[in-house]
Amino acid sequence: MANVSNCEIPEDLYYFIEGKNTVWAKVEGSDTILVGITDVAQTMAGKVVKVRIKKKGMKIEKGKPVSTMESGKWAGPVPSPVTGEVIETNTEVEKSPVLVNQDPYGKGWLVKMKVSNPEEIKQLLTGSDAVAKMSEIINGEKLQCKRL
Repeated sequence: MANVSNCEIPEDLYYFIEGKNTVWAKVEGSDTILVGITDVAQTMAGKVVKVRIKKKGMKIEKGKPVSTMESGKWAGPVPSPVTGEVIETNTEVEKSPVLVNQDPYGKGWLVKMKVSNPEEIKQLLTGSDAVAKMSEIINGEKLQCKRL
């Protein structure tokens, strides 16, 4: 686990980084991933007050919203790191959105997806490459991560 300005960056996860939008993916099987937002993303958003997750069975293209979130200072889409189908949603996060802030890599996960093209996972950043890219964002935004 890398730690930059108090921001946790698990090196065993895969990251989709588009501008300041940072999403993680955890490979759970040959064609299944768990998806959520990073510690950096939850810090930039502030206290999350509403989470809307796409319904089970929906097919989502890479980069298109898998969820939308609202906080006191931000509202917007959470992009899907790969193309696939939502096979499970985290209903606890919809009931208690602050879980995203409290435990972004654990209880704050958003969806489980069946990946359409496993090659897309290889296009995501992981390990030291992910840490370097996240560090650029953290330093560029002068962030200090904190959990609620």
